[in-house]
Amino acid sequence: MLDGLGVTPVSRRSGWDRLGAVDWPIARAMALSGDWRTPVVVAKALSRLGNGPIYLLILVALIVFRPKGSEAILICGGASIVLLHCVYPSIKRSAARPRPRDLGIACPGAPPPLDRYSFPSGHVMTLTAALFPIVLAAPAVWPVGLATWGAMAWARLAVGDHFASDVAAGTVIGAGVSGALAYWIVT
Repeated sequence: MLDGLGVTPVSRRSGWDRLGAVDWPIARAMALSGDWRTPVVVAKALSRLGNGPIYLLILVALIVFRPKGSEAILICGGASIVLLHCVYPSIKRSAARPRPRDLGIACPGAPPPLDRYSFPSGHVMTLTAALFPIVLAAPAVWPVGLATWGAMAWARLAVGDHFASDVAAGTVIGAGVSGALAYWIVT
């Protein structure tokens, strides 16, 4: 039996159900419908960029602008991403949280996800890990880094691939690993 929020009663709730009491209203508010043409196109494009091409753009920006410590930034970002993607599949499988799109909250025509489960957001985790050492080495670019992160976080919610807590967890995991490596490599 579902309560008014679309989750099971308190006595039988799992951790995901309790978190869903917060996540569901956010997911419903953020998921775009086909009626919002421009935002839908933007959200889909950003989600596709997060499948890999955005990292090529970041690499080109590092080559063109050559901030102080570019090599350390590349080493830290690359090492963080490799390390994260060694443990990320295990985290996803053990959490086994369904995606909003699998529960009826989805943007029509959104690109299919790269894996089955929702928690944590791999797109946001990886982007956070890539951006963290850049912002640490070149603090003046933090507005661009924050805007890039925010756009990706929004897109993942808007296409119905993640709940807000998935994005938050991806951010914390990505920043934690990249921050620890950046402490030794970049600074």
